[in-house]
Amino acid sequence: MRTFDMFRATKWIAAIVIAIGIILSCWHIRDFSDENLGLMIGIGFLVGGIQVLIIGAFAPLMQRMSEEAPPVPESAPDKPLA
Repeated sequence: MRTFDMFRATKWIAAIVIAIGIILSCWHIRDFSDENLGLMIGIGFLVGGIQVLIIGAFAPLMQRMSEEAPPVPESAPDKPLA
Protein backbone atom coordinates (compact mmCIF):
# COMPACT_ATOMS: atom_id res chain seq x y z
CA MET A 1 0.00 0.00 0.00
CA ARG A 2 2.91 2.35 0.64
CA THR A 3 4.09 2.07 -2.96
CA PHE A 4 0.68 3.27 -4.14
CA ASP A 5 0.90 6.26 -1.80
CA MET A 6 4.37 7.08 -3.12
CA PHE A 7 3.15 6.83 -6.71
CA ARG A 8 0.18 9.07 -5.96
CA ALA A 9 2.37 11.66 -4.23
CA THR A 10 4.92 11.78 -7.04
CA LYS A 11 2.10 12.01 -9.59
CA TRP A 12 0.73 15.10 -7.85
CA ILE A 13 4.17 16.66 -7.47
CA ALA A 14 4.88 16.05 -11.15
CA ALA A 15 1.52 17.56 -12.13
CA ILE A 16 2.25 20.70 -10.10
CA VAL A 17 5.75 21.04 -11.57
CA ILE A 18 4.44 20.56 -15.12
CA ALA A 19 1.68 23.13 -14.50
CA ILE A 20 4.28 25.65 -13.29
CA GLY A 21 6.32 24.93 -16.43
CA ILE A 22 3.32 25.48 -18.69
CA ILE A 23 2.44 28.76 -16.96
CA LEU A 24 6.02 30.07 -17.12
CA SER A 25 6.46 29.01 -20.72
CA CYS A 26 3.20 30.61 -21.83
CA TRP A 27 3.96 33.79 -19.90
CA HIS A 28 7.39 34.25 -21.53
CA ILE A 29 6.77 32.78 -25.00
CA ARG A 30 6.64 36.14 -26.83
CA ASP A 31 10.44 36.52 -26.82
CA PHE A 32 11.43 33.06 -28.03
CA SER A 33 15.21 32.93 -27.61
CA ASP A 34 17.78 31.18 -25.47
CA GLU A 35 18.40 34.43 -23.58
CA ASN A 36 14.83 34.47 -22.23
CA LEU A 37 15.38 33.22 -18.68
CA GLY A 38 11.68 32.80 -17.85
CA LEU A 39 11.11 30.63 -20.90
CA MET A 40 14.17 28.51 -20.17
CA ILE A 41 13.05 27.98 -16.56
CA GLY A 42 9.56 27.04 -17.81
CA ILE A 43 11.02 24.46 -20.20
CA GLY A 44 13.18 23.15 -17.35
CA PHE A 45 10.09 22.71 -15.17
CA LEU A 46 8.37 20.82 -18.01
CA VAL A 47 11.31 18.45 -18.46
CA GLY A 48 11.77 18.04 -14.71
CA GLY A 49 8.08 17.31 -14.17
CA ILE A 50 8.13 14.59 -16.80
CA GLN A 51 11.21 13.04 -15.18
CA VAL A 52 9.54 13.09 -11.77
CA LEU A 53 6.50 11.39 -13.30
CA ILE A 54 8.62 8.67 -14.95
CA ILE A 55 10.73 8.03 -11.84
CA GLY A 56 7.61 8.06 -9.66
CA ALA A 57 6.07 5.36 -11.82
CA PHE A 58 9.28 3.34 -12.12
CA ALA A 59 10.37 3.27 -8.45
CA PRO A 60 7.31 1.39 -7.05
CA LEU A 61 7.61 -1.19 -9.83
CA MET A 62 11.24 -1.84 -9.00
CA GLN A 63 10.44 -2.03 -5.29
CA ARG A 64 7.66 -4.53 -5.95
CA MET A 65 9.98 -6.61 -8.13
CA SER A 66 12.65 -6.69 -5.43
CA GLU A 67 10.08 -7.77 -2.81
CA GLU A 68 8.76 -10.58 -5.03
CA ALA A 69 12.17 -11.86 -6.11
CA PRO A 70 13.35 -15.12 -4.56
CA PRO A 71 16.21 -14.80 -2.08
CA VAL A 72 19.66 -15.18 -3.55
CA PRO A 73 21.50 -18.19 -2.09
CA GLU A 74 24.82 -17.39 -0.52
CA SER A 75 27.74 -18.70 -2.49
CA ALA A 76 30.27 -21.09 -1.03
CA PRO A 77 33.59 -19.57 -0.02
CA ASP A 78 36.14 -19.61 -2.78
CA LYS A 79 38.53 -22.53 -2.60
CA PRO A 80 42.16 -21.99 -3.46
CA LEU A 81 43.06 -23.27 -6.90
CA ALA A 82 46.43 -24.71 -5.87
